[in-house]
Amino acid sequence: MRLTLPDRFRDQIKGLLVDPWDTGLVVLAVSGGSDSTALMHLAAGSMDRRRLHVVTVDHGLRDVADEMALVAAQSTALGLEHSVLNWQWDGQGNLQAAARIGRWAAIAQWAADQPEDVCCMTGHTHDDQAETVLMRLARGSGVAGLAGMQSVGATPTGLRICRPLLQETRTDLRAWLSEHHVTWSDDPSNNDARFDRVKARGMQDALGELGLTSDRLVQTAEHMQAARREMTDYAVMIAQTHITQTAGDVVFPATWSNHGDVAIRLFRHALHFVGGSAGGGDYPPRSDATLALWQAAQNGQGGTLHGCLVNVEDDHWRISREVAATPAPAPWDNLNCDLMWDNRWLLSQVSGAEMQGDLIVRALGDAIKDVPNWRDVGLPRRSLMASPAVVEGETLIAAPIAGHQNGFDARIVADFASFLLCR
Repeated sequence: MRLTLPDRFRDQIKGLLVDPWDTGLVVLAVSGGSDSTALMHLAAGSMDRRRLHVVTVDHGLRDVADEMALVAAQSTALGLEHSVLNWQWDGQGNLQAAARIGRWAAIAQWAADQPEDVCCMTGHTHDDQAETVLMRLARGSGVAGLAGMQSVGATPTGLRICRPLLQETRTDLRAWLSEHHVTWSDDPSNNDARFDRVKARGMQDALGELGLTSDRLVQTAEHMQAARREMTDYAVMIAQTHITQTAGDVVFPATWSNHGDVAIRLFRHALHFVGGSAGGGDYPPRSDATLALWQAAQNGQGGTLHGCLVNVEDDHWRISREVAATPAPAPWDNLNCDLMWDNRWLLSQVSGAEMQGDLIVRALGDAIKDVPNWRDVGLPRRSLMASPAVVEGETLIAAPIAGHQNGFDARIVADFASFLLCR
């Protein structure tokens, strides 16, 4: 006999969360649609509600007051705290892609502001997985893309993600909600044929007649996930043997007598690692753009991509952060001795040092002229210009990576090999 939906949900979170019953804050990403509404009610019925916090992201693209009110009312009825996060589209790029990245950025920032560890649960379903695989197939994705969404994962900033409903269909979730007299909202954009995901959804019946059912697409994702795990282990071994990391740069061999396909894959992930959130957040650069830059570098030409600057130097390529792609200046909190900058650097005060004043953290940039001995550290000028610096007004206070510490220290929070293992 098949387990009930709540029992299946409990089995999933028991397997996906390190300690699902006792510790840590779990933020539920709830839009008001059927999938995330089911997630909220299932989590409330399975976990300590004091650990749960519901967040809804307002993208500012349409009037969602009624949907927000519904989520707020149901959260209150369940005894859960609810917060609305705001994101504003700048009009650049693909709307749905930008909204997805912006949504994760808003949730990740909320999580970073909390005093305890946070795991984010989403309501992604079996249907979403099938649509994701289909869209990535249409884009010519490789193994990593066709592996679809993972049941557990993390953003580049370290926010843990858990998707306990990936095995459940939208039909089953809606049937369960209806049985329990729970209402949900229908987003009108889910019927907007301008969006790729809506197009993919509309093709499901026709593709099913060819045997390319949603079950088959999800099965493909499972096969690709297994292949991806093997490839990742191999890629890490090759990276540790052939690739070096120097401060914030990744240094890549210019020639590869073997491992050519793996080398291109590592090149793409190196761009993702160095580019950080400004380069695309959870996603590496597109395969076609990566291949074009790879071929240019093979011909001795560098270039920029994904917030990175690639320079061809003798027998190697150096992948550095592009200064223009570093974050906007951020205030230094004198009461907090650590600050994460550019999603890669942990900036901290040296023990015993006391700094006062309105300090700002930003890229060193042209202020490198105020560090006369920067050449002594052995890193290229362009690399140091993208490293973190502390300033007060126009006065440079510290540039730790350039050799001007003055009471501050900076380090990369993870190495490239560890980053690969999280992909």
